[in-house]
Amino acid sequence: MDRNEIRIHIAAWDERGSKVYREYLVPIDGEMNVLNALEYVHIHLDPSVSYQVSCRRGVCGACLMTIDGKKRLACETEVKDGMKIDPFSDGGNNA
Repeated sequence: MDRNEIRIHIAAWDERGSKVYREYLVPIDGEMNVLNALEYVHIHLDPSVSYQVSCRRGVCGACLMTIDGKKRLACETEVKDGMKIDPFSDGGNNA
């Protein structure tokens, strides 16, 4: 890993439906948010990585995810080395 790269871990599901984390190296140039890192992974490394996005300004909430165990907006969260990124789940309490 070079100084201008970080490792991120993105949740995925294997053929048995078990959650696994896939590791990706993402180049960093200054400050970068989680959404930018996901876009890089999707475009350059793994087109199976998917996510939602709309306004990119922290207004709509479409990019809400669980990042390092906390509910966060991907467009407002600075990406850091070793982050774990999961889809947001409210545990089925969305009624």
